[in-house]
Amino acid sequence: MTSDPANSADAAKGSRIISRLLPPAIRLWLHTQLDHLEGLEFAIDGKDRQILGGYLPKVTLAARQAVYQGLHVSQAEVNATDIRVNLPQVLRGKPLRLLQPFPVDGQVTVLAEDLRASLGSPLLGQGLRDVLKQLLAGAVSEKQVPLVRWLGDGDASSEVNIALASDRMTLRWPGASFSNDALELTLGLAMRDGRWLCLEQPVAKVVSATGESQPPIVLDEIAFDLGSEVNIRQLAVTSEGIDLVGMVQVIPAG
Repeated sequence: MTSDPANSADAAKGSRIISRLLPPAIRLWLHTQLDHLEGLEFAIDGKDRQILGGYLPKVTLAARQAVYQGLHVSQAEVNATDIRVNLPQVLRGKPLRLLQPFPVDGQVTVLAEDLRASLGSPLLGQGLRDVLKQLLAGAVSEKQVPLVRWLGDGDASSEVNIALASDRMTLRWPGASFSNDALELTLGLAMRDGRWLCLEQPVAKVVSATGESQPPIVLDEIAFDLGSEVNIRQLAVTSEGIDLVGMVQVIPAG
């Protein structure tokens, strides 16, 4: 049975359109969503007719050295499925736009140096301030642990360092110019039910310039709800970094 030359020509034309226009549009969209991106590789699975209609059954993506709102990620390998985009408009020169939510599943690696680079971001910096205040609230008085000494006042940024060990992380705030005391917070990280980030066995202590520390302050454990769009199946903390395996539902911008 011979194939229809017209159908073959249409298929070849569709393949050329996809290979010429869709990958650059995806790359451009990703770069508009991120502050920085290196080593991007991706593959699109699907039939020409599906893709030309704006339906991408599956996209496999790998990237390294990505930065989103000041948060650094060394490596990401993910699969996205059931994506619908405005491809007919893209073919007329319009920007790529997502038309409905879709799941992204895979693994993300955040190295220790990524965390240190991310500490200056407003998102993580303010988040750490809020976490520390919440952990210490009710456990100690402002006189015992004057947080303004390490966190600064108002929205002023504060210096903080981070160290990782097996299943534990330590945050250290050095003292301000008028004090050489440092504040250390050590805790474990774990996921519960895929969406609750748990801070386990948190302990705070004040360390003087001579290395002497006050008695450690054992704090209550707390958990943060990351939302119904998140399902983290695995979180592992090592001395090298943090590995996350799970799914996130991507919601198109309104």
